[in-house]
Amino acid sequence: MDKMTNSKTRRKHIRFPHMLIDQIEESMKVENSQNFSAWVVEACRLKAQEANAKK
Repeated sequence: MDKMTNSKTRRKHIRFPHMLIDQIEESMKVENSQNFSAWVVEACRLKAQEANAKK
C-alpha cells in the first residue's frame, strides 16, 4: 500500500474555487462543524446517492 492509501480511504487531490470554499466554510459555521473533509465527504455522498436514485 502506498502513502496515499490505507485500508479504508484514499487521497484524491482536488481544487476548489475560492468562492466555493467560502460558502462551505459559512455552511460549516451554521452547522457548527469543524471538519472540512468530513463535510465534503458527506456532501459528495449525498450527491452520489441522489445520482444513483435517478438510475
